[in-house]
Amino acid sequence: GEEEQLSFDTFPNTGMSKTYNTDRQVPDSAGTATAMFSGVKTRYGVVGADYTITETNLEAAKVPSFMEWAQEEGKRTGIVTTTRITHATPAACYAHTMNRNYECGAKIPVGMKSRIKDIARQLVEDEPGRNMNVILGGGRNCFGAPVPEHLKSEYRFSGAMEKSCLRTDGRNLVDDWRQMKNGTKARYAWKTSDLRDVELDEVDHLLGLFADDHMSYDTIRNREDDGEPSLSEMTEAAIRVLQRPGSAGFALMVEGGRIDHAHHQNHAHLALAEVVELDRAVETALKLVDLDETLIIVTADHSHAMTFNGYPDRGNDILGFGNRPNATPYETITYANGPGFLQHRWNDTLLTEDADWATWVKVGQLNRSDITYRHLAAFPLGDETHGGEDVAVFASGPGASLVRGTFEQNYIAYVMSYAGCMGPAKRLNLACDDDFRLEFNQSSGAAGSHPMAAITIITTTTTINSVTSSKRSSSNSETWTITNSHGNRKRLGRTTAIASACCRNV
Repeated sequence: GEEEQLSFDTFPNTGMSKTYNTDRQVPDSAGTATAMFSGVKTRYGVVGADYTITETNLEAAKVPSFMEWAQEEGKRTGIVTTTRITHATPAACYAHTMNRNYECGAKIPVGMKSRIKDIARQLVEDEPGRNMNVILGGGRNCFGAPVPEHLKSEYRFSGAMEKSCLRTDGRNLVDDWRQMKNGTKARYAWKTSDLRDVELDEVDHLLGLFADDHMSYDTIRNREDDGEPSLSEMTEAAIRVLQRPGSAGFALMVEGGRIDHAHHQNHAHLALAEVVELDRAVETALKLVDLDETLIIVTADHSHAMTFNGYPDRGNDILGFGNRPNATPYETITYANGPGFLQHRWNDTLLTEDADWATWVKVGQLNRSDITYRHLAAFPLGDETHGGEDVAVFASGPGASLVRGTFEQNYIAYVMSYAGCMGPAKRLNLACDDDFRLEFNQSSGAAGSHPMAAITIITTTTTINSVTSSKRSSSNSETWTITNSHGNRKRLGRTTAIASACCRNV
């Protein structure tokens, strides 16, 4: 109900993020993820590069991500997602490309193949991807990994319009990854039992690809040993691999990416269920880290065209009617556009000025408990669009006070940089200076060091918000950032300098 709280609703600091791309009022996930992870806004569809990128100036347009900043400081790094590991949001952690669709070579135009490396190859071959300690998600097809025999004929409801990229170069990038990790403790997992068998406290590198395409919605995933792990289980595994005694810390991005896909098909129930699993993942992380030493940020990368409307009574089912049922009741959750329009029509005839409203299907006549049920959309589209609203940002831990007010989305990267003592904002934080730390610790008797970890978790927030409030119900995805400060968290230095330093190159 409306009085319920998700774990991050209790975080003490909140703000609002402006999500537009440099060329679009309503953004896509490639541009927004690049802004959040690299501190530079960019064009729609661009990953890990600024807005000047073309097929001939890729090197000049590249921008480093917070994963690269973390690795430069000796931190362990990882990514977790329920989408393909090469999808736009996780790709922005390690890849640089002018087109997010270049997940494997088959999507790159023939005349450009010699100049452009696909996203899957960048993850395996290039920095920072090849150095990552944890990579968990879907997308075996993009890597040329063989499909397990028992899955070849299995039907799986997807709900997403775009399909996985199939490698055509004959390479198996999983085998390449294994060869590159020869001599280290490296494990590859393709099912839940594989993940559970890993010695998480000992393994150096963990690659898990649990689906050929995106992973299944949590509501319908195979929960058996030969199935797919949950987002929360993958999150726990990742933190246990990354959080090592005596290490320099870690950076982790976790995405609940299928919330977005459910919204694109007007599947509000599925989207909400994905948010619940995201919340479990946040709770898992909260149990595993020390908030005295850990900054956690949860935010959306963009919104969706979903609305929470009508005048429903208190305690009303969020998936129920927005009015008291009458001849033609309408739903509390509706969409501005999408495929749900036609599911609520007797036929495909569009309304005319003098149309008979009786041609609309009564909501009560539809099987609203079916997972494929689509909520009403006001305009027919094959795929629902994103929304352009500002999205909420939640923060807790050292450095959380930097998250307040309304700010550009690329500011988030600089909060991570500052709090984690890594990247361009490190110089603004006195607590990151070795001489300052030594002097401060000697004078105060503290045994502190600079922040040791940064975790970013991305999901589609739209559904998160609709569980509890209308204000946040249209956000699309969420991010957490975790940074360990080990005793110096109250000496974060010039907090006001970040805003002016962060947002010049947009």
